[in-house]
Amino acid sequence: MNKKITILAGAISCALSGAAFADINDIVITEYVEGSAQNKAVEISNLHATENYTFDGTLGLYYSSYSNLIKNASNANVLTGITIPAGESIVIVNGEVNSDVVRYIERLSGRDNAVINAGTYDEVAHSAMNFNGDDAVWLGKNDGEAGNVQDIFGTYGHSSSDGKLWENKTIRRKSPASQNTTYDESEWTPFAEDSFGGLGHPTNVDDSPLPALPEPPVAAPCDDATDLEVKTIGEIQGDGASSPLIPEGEYNSPYYKITGRVSNVIASADQGISPGFYLHADDNNPLTSNGVFVYSKKADETMLGQEVCVIARAKEYYGLTQLNQKEDGDWQVTNETPEIVKATELKRLVSDKSFTETLERHEGMLVKLVDDMDDKASGDQNMRVTRAFSFDFDLLDKKKYRNNMVLAYDRANRHPNQDHVAGSIDSMKQAAENQDSELYVDSETAPDNGKIPYFSAFNTDPNANYIRVTDSIKDLEGVISYNYDEYRLIPANGFDLQNSSITHHLPRQRKDSKYGNYKLDLNESYGDDGFTVKIATQNVLNYFNSPYGGADNQKGDNRGAKSQPEFERQQAKIVEAIFSLDADIVGLMEIENNGFGDFSAINTLLKAVNLKYTDDDYKDRNKINSTTNKYVFVGFDKNGDQVLDSNDVVGSDVITSGIIYRPAKVSVVRGEIIPMPSQDAPIIVGENGAPLLDKNGDIRESGKNYQRNTVVATFKVLNTGKELTVAVNHLKSKGSTCYEDWAGWEEWKDFDPVYDDPRNDDYQGSCENFRVAAAYQLGSEMAKMPGDQVVLGDMNSYSFEDPMLVLTENKTEKDIYAAGYTYVNGEPQFGPEGALITKSFGYVSAVDKVVELSQSTSSPKEKAWSYSYESDTGSLDHLLVTKSLENRLVDATDWHINAAESSLYDYSNYKKEPNEMENPFYEKTPFRSSDHDSAILSLGYKYGEAGEGLVTLAATSGRLQVPFVLTTPAVAGDKATITMSPMPEGDITLSSQDLSAGDTMVNFDVLGVPTGEYTFTMTMTNSSDVAATSTASNSQSMTVNVIKQDSSNVKPTTPSYDGSGGAFGFGALLSLFGFGFLRRRRN
Repeated sequence: MNKKITILAGAISCALSGAAFADINDIVITEYVEGSAQNKAVEISNLHATENYTFDGTLGLYYSSYSNLIKNASNANVLTGITIPAGESIVIVNGEVNSDVVRYIERLSGRDNAVINAGTYDEVAHSAMNFNGDDAVWLGKNDGEAGNVQDIFGTYGHSSSDGKLWENKTIRRKSPASQNTTYDESEWTPFAEDSFGGLGHPTNVDDSPLPALPEPPVAAPCDDATDLEVKTIGEIQGDGASSPLIPEGEYNSPYYKITGRVSNVIASADQGISPGFYLHADDNNPLTSNGVFVYSKKADETMLGQEVCVIARAKEYYGLTQLNQKEDGDWQVTNETPEIVKATELKRLVSDKSFTETLERHEGMLVKLVDDMDDKASGDQNMRVTRAFSFDFDLLDKKKYRNNMVLAYDRANRHPNQDHVAGSIDSMKQAAENQDSELYVDSETAPDNGKIPYFSAFNTDPNANYIRVTDSIKDLEGVISYNYDEYRLIPANGFDLQNSSITHHLPRQRKDSKYGNYKLDLNESYGDDGFTVKIATQNVLNYFNSPYGGADNQKGDNRGAKSQPEFERQQAKIVEAIFSLDADIVGLMEIENNGFGDFSAINTLLKAVNLKYTDDDYKDRNKINSTTNKYVFVGFDKNGDQVLDSNDVVGSDVITSGIIYRPAKVSVVRGEIIPMPSQDAPIIVGENGAPLLDKNGDIRESGKNYQRNTVVATFKVLNTGKELTVAVNHLKSKGSTCYEDWAGWEEWKDFDPVYDDPRNDDYQGSCENFRVAAAYQLGSEMAKMPGDQVVLGDMNSYSFEDPMLVLTENKTEKDIYAAGYTYVNGEPQFGPEGALITKSFGYVSAVDKVVELSQSTSSPKEKAWSYSYESDTGSLDHLLVTKSLENRLVDATDWHINAAESSLYDYSNYKKEPNEMENPFYEKTPFRSSDHDSAILSLGYKYGEAGEGLVTLAATSGRLQVPFVLTTPAVAGDKATITMSPMPEGDITLSSQDLSAGDTMVNFDVLGVPTGEYTFTMTMTNSSDVAATSTASNSQSMTVNVIKQDSSNVKPTTPSYDGSGGAFGFGALLSLFGFGFLRRRRN
């Protein structure tokens, strides 16, 4: 035995020569252990020479930034009534500590009362000993507040955000030792993980190996218990939701003898999964389960397949029927020859009224997912991924931390308000169906960062072996458990999922080997005499360039990439997404609000996107990589100084919306910033009149809330006389609350205003009334603008939530209320009470319309969804069109590159590897370039069609395409020539074309044309007598306005104000090129 000469010997010898009575000042924390699994311990020593010390309840042992008092299994202070002999130690251990730790303590202390067990998490929740390397531990009085610390290890108030400084370590106190109310690192010496040799005595250490335990005698408890009744597993489980053997009003059944084969063992469970094993015995009754979980900390995988008898009683443990043994480990192996239990196919019965009943019938059983789970229904019903493998936020408030995946029966869950009016009976039914259909796929222990324990192919090559939302999963084998309000499938020991067991219903698009784009499925055909304009949404997920050479952000801090490599990856993914979208107008959301100068976020991103367009050959102008596809952005000169720079921010948020477009397809006419409402309501206060605070001391609802302003641009559609207005929006999020969310909180049953979230009875999340106010403002302002409109963006509202009913239709005439205390440009919008909104603005959801029309065809389209939150899918990102555009709508769809993907595929290093220094999932693809999917539509136009003005043609360096639609198809021998009036000065090249039979279009290539108004006349002649009489009718004229494609000076008809302190001088609204422009731009 070695002596801790340098640690506490000096302190003990001083104490031995001191006063005769031990008191509170003699009690010191002398060792801290944060080891593997649940091996956590705190040694407390009595430094008095001769007197024992008994804890009378004055002192408690606390940990974490929440000052959690550690309690015993009886939910009492773990120290109360405990005596520490003079010069000795006690050790408080986690209630699930490894038995070897106890043996080390008992050996060193020489006492069997030196070990004090804390309660387990299941027994005392957050009062269990659950510190994990980022928590201080201290002796304290009066609820452990900072001013009442008696002695401490670690920094008071330290939390996970400050780093896990003491994780996986044993740390012993040096000498001389005395109580310290603040942490002094120099007083402590760290040792390797799981160093237990110093636990149990203030000064001694014995690191020698523990002696081997004697072989236990062969147990035969079931044979010996002749007085106990035998029950089958089916009798234990019964055919209902709980065990029929538990008497009414009781928590446990009597003890019984139960025998079965071990189908699965969970030996090292953690983070919400309990350790134990599963017994299986078939009773040939499909209404009762053939399996049951036996709680045990002593089970190991050698038991697999053995027949075992346990003496246990049934207990409904938070909804799970489980067996609790009379003495853990005291089971009898009745047949040690293993017979592997075959997994039962998870199938529905006609009698199952719900999927929950199906799962309950299989609770405790080893099951296998199959391709068709209902033999009576048509088609295949199977389990579909409704949340990709990612962090389980539902467990966060329970302090359980694990990644998992969620499946749903027969389809991915739809958000209750995606197809049903919020608050309606149908919405409530959808929510109940969603809950009923879910099955979580978990694992025995919380997975390591970036690993799927049951899918090794993913761990080897995650980009080739992926699982997405809507995928079907079959062949997966595991046991059905019920933990934390959810049914969970825990894959069987050693199970490895194969790619052949995954069906991708929405597979990733393949990369084109020639151009490098990922082709999405969008119809762009509008006849030989027409073309389409494609408009899309693109959420760029907090694209911030200010920390990486960009212009400073005047509105706040970086929300995006945390390092230069992360920023470069983020940008590369967004570039791939925009390139592959191949849209002519793109609305951007969540881009940094740092102006429009050379180093602005929107300009930096635009330059990166335009690098994809490298083919400048005129004949290749219709290819995706042609330089004619380069984008420009719409910029707004906020202060009217005729210079675009970092001062020209839009609104007051750190992020904003933006518009980029292709000048080869459209030309800006005018622009507008629509100010959105802000809210300035009273602060929410408690009974004492003081503001309500959360657990961190922050105000729960200040009453001050804001929205991002809407960015609008009106375009001329080139080759037509038509105009098109596009408005890009990003409404208030569902996360943080607004004033109305707290209405009536004082009357909510069992509501804790410090810890609980406000009620969300209609599933709209927070701030729906505030979003209604924004929708009304948006619709009202857009109604003042003439012509065709596309209103797009992240509305933070599912399709049938109140804000969307205001923008589209409120067919059910539901009462919809806008928030109170709202202001637009400082002027009251409705007043303190808000308003009942009775008007809807009649926009049509483009994606929903296309889906509706497709249902009567042979290829019906999937319903719209662009976002996956928790385990529900739905559309937050919308493409709304005026009714005037319905007949032009060629196609519209959501492009599932983001919401279907696991967040592991995004650009950041966070939680990808243990050290978070690398990202093994990153690939330069559009997949998980954001968390929102893009939505895209195509609108059809005819060449030369009339509109609000003359047909507009754009010339590039004097080169012009002049289209004519033939009134009758060409015949063999037809030749088309073109003339123009007035004929401008200079060298003008007017071409002619030989046509082929059946041609319906002629596109003349005209060179040297300056800007201005001209009349072009096409005349057709024919060398053949056959068609000579028909060509005269094919002479036609078209008056056009020729503009320069790179013209960027845009002047709207009215000035605007963005609500943030300065008027926008729209004589200086500019559309800026990545390759030269007429206005100055400052950095």
